[in-house]
Amino acid sequence: MRGNNLVKLNALNSLAFATGTVTLLLSSVSSVSAYTIYTNRTAWEAALATNPSYKITTDTFSNPISSAQSITLDSGIVSTNSAPPTLPNPPFNNNSVSIVNSGVYDNASGTLTGASDTITWQFPATVLAFGADFSRIDELTLTGNFDGTGDQTISINPTIGGENGFLGIIGTAEFSSVIFANNTTAVDSFSIDNASFATKVPEPNAVVAFAILGGSLFLIKKAKGS
Repeated sequence: MRGNNLVKLNALNSLAFATGTVTLLLSSVSSVSAYTIYTNRTAWEAALATNPSYKITTDTFSNPISSAQSITLDSGIVSTNSAPPTLPNPPFNNNSVSIVNSGVYDNASGTLTGASDTITWQFPATVLAFGADFSRIDELTLTGNFDGTGDQTISINPTIGGENGFLGIIGTAEFSSVIFANNTTAVDSFSIDNASFATKVPEPNAVVAFAILGGSLFLIKKAKGS
């Protein structure tokens, strides 16, 4: 009888261990799929500094760029407004840099005439993080696939606590673009400054390999030429 009880006890312990292991695994998956939001640039940059595999590029919008449906920012980001409207648009000068307000990116989102339904920022490479200083924000939203599970949408104003402030994202998966939009039918004109993103630094071995490959091709070309 005691042997039977021991077998049952071992079986219960095994079940408890298995259940705990499954719970731990599920918890790990849950935590892995979460991205992190920052409302303080210093904290956002400090968190990225713990991962030396990524470098931060910041666009200060110092150089004027005329309003157009699609423009390439100095950082390499391609900013594209959905139609309508056809740009340039004199009331807002949508999708422009330093034209309406000096030293910032200006645009307007909404479903009314004079604003774009969505604004897509395509990064020059996949990024792990994105952050920017926003001003005059009312109903603007930010959407991106920050954890590799599908698009998530953030309402900027309530997240940063008002019309002006910093919003930063550090994802758990790399993403290639973000989309600005408006969750109402009103027009929300806004400005962005110091738009930053974090891209992966090439591995040293890869850099050396490319250098060797380039040198080899040069020598082959030179040998053929002689």
